[in-house]
Amino acid sequence: TDYYTRKAFQLTLKVTIFAVMCNTIFGLAAAWMTTKFHYKGKRVLTTLIDLPVTISPVIAGLIFLLTFGRQSPLYPYLKEMNLNIVFAVPGVLLATIFVTLPFISREIIPVMEAQGSGEEEAAALLGADGFTIFWKVTFPHIKWALLYGIILCAARAMGEFGAVSVLSGHLRGKTNTLPLHIEILFNEFAYVPAFAVSSILVFLAVILLIVKSYVEVKGGK
Repeated sequence: TDYYTRKAFQLTLKVTIFAVMCNTIFGLAAAWMTTKFHYKGKRVLTTLIDLPVTISPVIAGLIFLLTFGRQSPLYPYLKEMNLNIVFAVPGVLLATIFVTLPFISREIIPVMEAQGSGEEEAAALLGADGFTIFWKVTFPHIKWALLYGIILCAARAMGEFGAVSVLSGHLRGKTNTLPLHIEILFNEFAYVPAFAVSSILVFLAVILLIVKSYVEVKGGK
């Protein structure tokens, strides 16, 4: 019933949903471009997909802080547009999207590589448009891998701490997600509220694990 806990819970859900939506679109597009086409610069794309895994979340947060903070050349333009990224909700969204970037694409790419492009080419020769090819030919093969990636992305987004901590500013009721709220309560020696809020994340994690197990069974993982 605590006001700041409710706000942190609401922000966590919003950030998670937004990150999953963005990374689903990016993951599908990146997997399609990686597996169905041959072009120069393909290795660059695959490297960029893996970049968030190799960089510490704290370092990623610092990079965004230098890019969009007051010392950045972009800051005057952001100020003119009245767009706050650092110590604001857009910064929390940006950090979460970056950290969870590879989860969906990396689940889909192996499935699409195993599928090949023969079925899509046959559908194209028969006159099917791009959307029909994706929905009728490609999607049935990747639907369980896509759902599995969405679950992993959601779990990572809900528990993200490092990059969000750097960009959020720890503003209670504004930019605090549940992990940040737990840290503040713990540092204030409010152990009972901290463990109570932790139980919310544990409950959400258990739900995702149940869904993950179901997807693994259905998808044959």
